[in-house]
Amino acid sequence: MSEAASAYRRLWRHRWVPSLLLVGVCARVPLQAYVFAVLLLAVERTGSYAAAGVVTAASGVAYAAGVPVHGRLVDRFGQTWPLTIAAGVNGVAFTGLLATAHLRPTVGALAGWAAAVGLSLPPVAAAARALWSKVIADDGIRRTALAVDAMVLDVALIAGPLLVTAVSTAAGPGWAVGGCAVVLLGGTLWFSALPPSRSWVPARRGGGLAGPLRSPGVVVLLAVSVLTGALLGVLRLGFVEFADGRSDPAAGGLALAAFGAGSLLGGLVYGARSWRPDAAVRMRVILAGYACGVGLLAAAPNVPVLVALSAPAGFFLAPLVICNFELIGRCAPEGTLTEAFAWGITATFTGSALGNLVDGARVGAGAPTPFVFAAAAGFAVLAAAVAAAGAKPLAAPIPDAVPTPAPDAGTAPDETLIAAGTTPAPQPPPVGADQPSEKGS
Repeated sequence: MSEAASAYRRLWRHRWVPSLLLVGVCARVPLQAYVFAVLLLAVERTGSYAAAGVVTAASGVAYAAGVPVHGRLVDRFGQTWPLTIAAGVNGVAFTGLLATAHLRPTVGALAGWAAAVGLSLPPVAAAARALWSKVIADDGIRRTALAVDAMVLDVALIAGPLLVTAVSTAAGPGWAVGGCAVVLLGGTLWFSALPPSRSWVPARRGGGLAGPLRSPGVVVLLAVSVLTGALLGVLRLGFVEFADGRSDPAAGGLALAAFGAGSLLGGLVYGARSWRPDAAVRMRVILAGYACGVGLLAAAPNVPVLVALSAPAGFFLAPLVICNFELIGRCAPEGTLTEAFAWGITATFTGSALGNLVDGARVGAGAPTPFVFAAAAGFAVLAAAVAAAGAKPLAAPIPDAVPTPAPDAGTAPDETLIAAGTTPAPQPPPVGADQPSEKGS
């Protein structure tokens, strides 16, 4: 416990860490909350869950497509102006969405403005992850920072929908959408005004037009993200279906909250320790544990057991995310780090959509709900297999050996051998030199 507290104390002593973490909460909670708020708004204005699904899907697809573009702009022009301009455009898009919802709430118009909101969302999460390497030089403390970063995401996943529910109940979903817009705008402008963000200078770009996708290691990590995103997509539906099948729909949220709490605990434990195995090896071990934890959910006979098993299943999520962050930082070509993190977001969104399709096929085939958890564990096993197959591009580079300098005219042979770490052979004494006698020795 003292080791854990020491790791987080060392992190907190860095000058800009508290500000970066606080602004991270302000910028990311609305990112996790706005989709739910838009869903409630669309349901209220159209009276159709099917129409609301089209509206939120348009926003999600646009976000997944737009975030790598924003990441590339940040890698090319720095963080300040791309984030500021995106925040301004996003504010206009939110305003258009709210105005349309109250004046002409057709499905097409709402979907168009929702897509504009998703397309213009600033890549604050990707920019913040790229900034940690500048703010913190020590690898161990940076790993702790990435752990806290992942836990901020967990907090946003839990707090965002709860806040939206509270505001929507008290004042209506339109106010929840407006609140998300205001907090997101303020958080993004605050982040882009911080000195570490303003002074962040993009490195000379590598990877050509393909950017980070030219790196085999990044491609492996994106494939892992697609599969683990599918796991999460299937799991969310599985929790709701399991609880609904036992006439307790609210318990699906309890299971999801327990899963998030387990992830928070896992992130705290993982970020507080120094790990000897390489991150690529750790990822395979974490994925194996993830598969076992999620697979156990299929054995739950009732809702209380499902909720109890959800916490240990979620324990592996945050460590997996942290490992992924570490490896992207290692594998991304120079000058493409923000875009690489942004592609990770796109891969996760794509995987979640894949998980929804898989669960839809399961429902169509009439398979029982426990098969959802078996499918989720299968995605984790596939992700572990992909990580194992891509072990070579994910491995840490071996530092080049320092060459032994060749002797020059002014260097004695013995000095050269000693510099290279070799002891010279003893030389016979010169002729005529005094030699010790057996008696004196």
